[in-house]
Amino acid sequence: MKPTHPFTDKKNREAGFTLVELLVVLATVAVLAVMLLPAIAGTKPSSQAFQCLENQRQLMLAVQMYAQDNSDLLPPNDYPYLTTYATMGATAQAQHKNWVVGTMEQALDAEDLPGRTAGMVSELLDPNTLLSPYLTNRPVYHCPADNYIDPYAGHSVHVRSYSMSGAVGTIWSSSTAMGGTDTRPVGSPVGGGWLPGSSFNGNQTIWLTYGKMTAFTKPGPAKTFVFMDENPLTINDGCFYASANAQPNQTYLIDYPSGNHNAAAAISFADGHAIIHKWQDPRTYTPVISGLGGIGNPSKQTPDDPDCFYLAPITSAAR
Repeated sequence: MKPTHPFTDKKNREAGFTLVELLVVLATVAVLAVMLLPAIAGTKPSSQAFQCLENQRQLMLAVQMYAQDNSDLLPPNDYPYLTTYATMGATAQAQHKNWVVGTMEQALDAEDLPGRTAGMVSELLDPNTLLSPYLTNRPVYHCPADNYIDPYAGHSVHVRSYSMSGAVGTIWSSSTAMGGTDTRPVGSPVGGGWLPGSSFNGNQTIWLTYGKMTAFTKPGPAKTFVFMDENPLTINDGCFYASANAQPNQTYLIDYPSGNHNAAAAISFADGHAIIHKWQDPRTYTPVISGLGGIGNPSKQTPDDPDCFYLAPITSAAR
């Protein structure tokens, strides 16, 4: 019997590709690659975006560890947005414990300069910043793409770029036990006063707020955002207020997300994962300011912002 050879056997030659066919396939792949490159380039996260994601993952991990050490309670998230932490006395500072103390609306807090007063440490590492035992690296609080210099709050970039959802956390300084006006005890869930959208209602009972890790039942921990890369024009306290009540012709932005990552922002969720989300409407990351110090004005919002329809269901759910 005559032996067969893979290069001479007729059956094998019929099953293979000719040189012309291979060249056609390679040319087709090359054309497709050229067509896809612009789209890929527009969506590929930059190194700054990757670092921003990592920062938010670390923040979320710190929240989870805090809850484990505090009977499942989440840290406070009710720091008064106009109050300078740096100039308080020690007693007043203790009454303003928060996941992070200070407000970017005030120059001394926004710059967070260690040693600005004898014995003063960074507010981000201060014992009253309740995540400080879990986060000892100050840059974790700052997005590397945030280079905005606030002319009203100092002459350097903000020390903090991230805020926690106004539907998440507990109360401390706002409790009457600490000199506030909320009659509920320290450790109660935040009220979520801006969740209705059009105006503040500190007594709202329609939308869920989350004071414990186990409270993330609706829409669920993987679908409820906790930290947002906030716009430097609206960032003040550590709270990011968004409306959970988005309806046709009725969409509101109280605080504004950042667009620092090519018209996108980093968002982290209660289960610990973080994403870079691309905004569809420039209004979402272009604040309308009603005064100095980064105060958004929801009454001036143009209706039907598509990004509000994205934010609302990941902010809260109806009780």
